[in-house]
Amino acid sequence: MFLLLSGEGASDIGDQHEIGLMTKFIDHWVIRRSNYSLIEIKCYKIVSKTELADIAKSQLKPLSKKGKKHKKETGYFYQNARALALLAKELAKELAKEESSKLETIVIPVLFRDADGTASSDRGEWQDKYQSVLNGFEAEAILNGVPMIPKPKSEAWILCALRERYHNCQPLENESGNDDSPKSLKKQLEQHLGKPATRELLNDEIDQGNLDISNIIDMPSLTAFKERLDEVLDNLRLPRQDY
Repeated sequence: MFLLLSGEGASDIGDQHEIGLMTKFIDHWVIRRSNYSLIEIKCYKIVSKTELADIAKSQLKPLSKKGKKHKKETGYFYQNARALALLAKELAKELAKEESSKLETIVIPVLFRDADGTASSDRGEWQDKYQSVLNGFEAEAILNGVPMIPKPKSEAWILCALRERYHNCQPLENESGNDDSPKSLKKQLEQHLGKPATRELLNDEIDQGNLDISNIIDMPSLTAFKERLDEVLDNLRLPRQDY
């Protein structure tokens, strides 16, 4: 297995220098099935949002403005997924050349994007964006792609673990995704921490066991990510474990 990851920036998935909290979430969810870390054995690659945008602009046809299949607010997610899928196919070919055995290395692309939206955004809007990522992968014949779309953004998942202690977390998905809001999730997280929510600080929290997505069971956007990644791992015949 090999992970191909793309996020919003250094604080979530990470960059070429250091991984972020969301990459640790992904790796931990894989570990419970594989019993080893893909991050520790360097079986991962992180693609920047800028690189995906360049690929989408240079290699993909623009979406039709009149098309009904891809709504205006979801075209961004669809095109990002298609661009990541193209890279996944290229990477699989490169790994095949490097491998001495005849066994194929499965590349699992994971696209992380915050859903954002306002406090009034309904689940239908989030579902459209999530489905657009799946559609984008499938448009390029990648059937093992995984959308990672927090509603409204990753701070909701983090606050669930740190502030709410894994209980009554679903209302956090109905908070505003606008960082300029007086009660934005980003402000709530930093208020709880008493300091800026840096990559280093959040990575320490998960390393210390204070952030465990296995314990979050009542957040639909996180459940969708976990179930989709499990579906992909099922196809690789990795055994399920009770958590």
